[in-house]
Amino acid sequence: MLISQDAQLKIRLPSDLKQKIEEVASQEKRSMNAEIVDRLEKSFHFFTPDEANPKNLKLAHYQIIDRKVEVAERLAHSLNLINSFKMNVVRYSHIARMCGYENAEVFLNWLQAKQEPSFTELEKIAAYLYVNPDWLIHGDGHPIPSSKWQIENNVDSNINFLFSYIDLISKQETEAQRIIFVRNISEKGDLLIIKVLEEWRVEVLTTNIHVSTRNGVGGQNMLESFARVCEQLYKSTKYLTKTESYLINNELFEKILMREEHPLALLKEEHISIWWEAFWDATDSNNVRHDFLDVWRDWNQTSSIAINALSKKL
Repeated sequence: MLISQDAQLKIRLPSDLKQKIEEVASQEKRSMNAEIVDRLEKSFHFFTPDEANPKNLKLAHYQIIDRKVEVAERLAHSLNLINSFKMNVVRYSHIARMCGYENAEVFLNWLQAKQEPSFTELEKIAAYLYVNPDWLIHGDGHPIPSSKWQIENNVDSNINFLFSYIDLISKQETEAQRIIFVRNISEKGDLLIIKVLEEWRVEVLTTNIHVSTRNGVGGQNMLESFARVCEQLYKSTKYLTKTESYLINNELFEKILMREEHPLALLKEEHISIWWEAFWDATDSNNVRHDFLDVWRDWNQTSSIAINALSKKL
């Protein structure tokens, strides 16, 4: 009777790679040989369309991969993303307990790609962390949730949209803690809004609004409506202290739009700007104009559009 024996293979390793394998093997409490074999076996979870399909059918570049590894990477990215804003605000134990487990080992197993959480568990985690569930479950889209603000003529409707959201856990409509207007330092002056829901939970609102004179067909109407929203927020004892604004460069603006990093972490080193409070008010606009002209060349003209809009009867 033939007895199968493992083949032996002598290989040369760079010293730094050998050290890494030793360290990981020690952490996993197994031999270097077992660690190397495990990593080699996992590498065969990735293969090309031709290898995956012996009949050589066209699979449109689809690759079969180890889903546990994919999910683990997205879970780790979620934690790093949130903790980049506030260190250690989310821990393994928080998520494991929220999912109904008695200890955090199960979440560690998910992070180490030893087990795959169920779709239901991933939906719960997405709701708790407030990341895009389609991204966490399938890898579709981006981690930070997003929606579009279509500004209306009705000021109250606009403000309600900016400050309300549906809590993913309670499924109840809730009021956001604050909103942040972010204007790109560019000739167009593109605008986006960061809705801060609770603690680290945020949503990015994209808009078609250009806070400038370069607003195209229909753009001036949106700018005028936005000026009315700013006036109402400023005069509201409820919302004035819950509204902030920033002027940022195009590179940072694009990073926030990409929604791969936490927007509040990206804004950490930036200084709050008072532009949202001033550009629609004749006195304030004039008093601060010298602070903005270097980065906002059409400040005076943009301000004039906003001020004239507020003098019109709706």
